[in-house]
Amino acid sequence: MTVQPLQGIRIADFGQIIAIPYTAQMLAWLGAEVILIETERRLTTRIWPPFAEAEPGINRSGGFNLVNSSKMSCTLNLREPEGVDLAKQIISVSDVVLENYSSGTMERMGLGYQDVRGLRPDVVYLSLGAFGRTGPMKNLVGFHSVINLFSGLASVTGHKGSHPRIMGGLFPDAFSGCYCVLALLEALYHRAKTGEGQYIEVAMTEALATILPEAVMEYALDGTEPERVGNRHREKAPHNVFRCQGEENWVAISVDGDSQFQALAQAAGSPGWVDDPRFATSEARLGHQDELDPLIENWTKGLQAPDVVVRLQAVGVPAGPVLDSAQVLADPHMIDRGFVQSPDHPEVGPRPMGAFAWGVDGGRPGVARSAPLLGEHNRKVIQELLQVPDHEFKRLMEQGVIG
Repeated sequence: MTVQPLQGIRIADFGQIIAIPYTAQMLAWLGAEVILIETERRLTTRIWPPFAEAEPGINRSGGFNLVNSSKMSCTLNLREPEGVDLAKQIISVSDVVLENYSSGTMERMGLGYQDVRGLRPDVVYLSLGAFGRTGPMKNLVGFHSVINLFSGLASVTGHKGSHPRIMGGLFPDAFSGCYCVLALLEALYHRAKTGEGQYIEVAMTEALATILPEAVMEYALDGTEPERVGNRHREKAPHNVFRCQGEENWVAISVDGDSQFQALAQAAGSPGWVDDPRFATSEARLGHQDELDPLIENWTKGLQAPDVVVRLQAVGVPAGPVLDSAQVLADPHMIDRGFVQSPDHPEVGPRPMGAFAWGVDGGRPGVARSAPLLGEHNRKVIQELLQVPDHEFKRLMEQGVIG
């Protein structure tokens, strides 16, 4: 069973790069009809590597296909007045507008919130920016590295005594996208109750700052800044990632309390660890992790990561293998639960991707189809939805308004 609570909702997606495209994709998975408005003249993630089979192409980018599944693609030249007019027509029959251009860009095109309210008074309009749409920094641009730093996340990421670390991947984009979905669901619920649209603006830096409650609370209470601890924990020991047999095979182990440590020592064949005064109590272990961690790794290095996990989980010690992307997508548990789905792309074939991380009554919001080809749905959107006649459609194509 596929869960589609947003069926009947249409979204005009002006998203760029990752964050808003990711937002729109999740809404599409929830059943919304998403029209991605893009242009042949400004290709962003469509020309980002990696490409399928290492063969470049505007429909073959992994980055684009990862965050644009289940959408329609309509190409418009928004530098042309007629292109803007077509965009306005799409908005007039849409429930939601999403955008993350630099501050003021949509307004300069005549597509800002105040502009489109006249077209659709109950429209829900969401703007996402690195620093938001108000305040002294509203016009500054920022990508994931800047947002990591400005949000405070980098200050608590990294090893003790080392410099701040930027988290890998595009974590700020995906996390901000989840906040956008939450805000949009609230706005759609509000509209269903009152008939009123809303303007929503989200700052990526603020979204990311909300995952630092412990650090913020500690500073607010006594003025101290938490130090970086790497893979370790300020209250638990051992708590680290340990090398296993083979290349780049690792296991994460997190011990909470003396009883779990005793179980770990037994599983590792080293019951004497619990009698060592350096390791006998949680407090002692916290002060002697540099001595304890190598002892544990001497044991894990002789085993495959799954073997370590089975042995420790059997005695109640939290442990798990460190999986790479390929292993996550091939994991039998992930596949069995329906998290991994493989939409069939017309150019690159079936490709696995992660879908929604929750299910309802045995069903799950699903990936309806792969990401669209560039301009794949021009006729469907412009001729069928907007009722533009064929001769006019051809003229707009010839004059570069569509494309």
